[in-house]
Amino acid sequence: MKMIMAILHKDDELETIEELNIAGYMVTKLATTGGFLKKKSTTIMVVVDDEKVAEALKIIKKNSGERKTITYANPALIAGQSSMSAAPSVPINVQVGGSTIFVLNVEQMEKY
Repeated sequence: MKMIMAILHKDDELETIEELNIAGYMVTKLATTGGFLKKKSTTIMVVVDDEKVAEALKIIKKNSGERKTITYANPALIAGQSSMSAAPSVPINVQVGGSTIFVLNVEQMEKY
């Protein structure tokens, strides 16, 4: 038996937990905060049989893996100028999301 602890970006928690629940996994959710950037995140804990680890990890990766998105920024701010210019915003590709996963051995689990 294994316990998967996954630290997710806050925006990815709902879809990840919902899809895990649909697949039959019971999830415990903890509200957490990153130590470096102080950003809100969610840590989920899922206990699974050894043969189900790969399936659960696939669901977590699909819903909380790194991905690219487009955001729009003012070119004057990108260049470091302090005043706003009349130039239109330009699209910029940025990487968002991502998760950190720990898979731990569980010697015993009890439900009361």
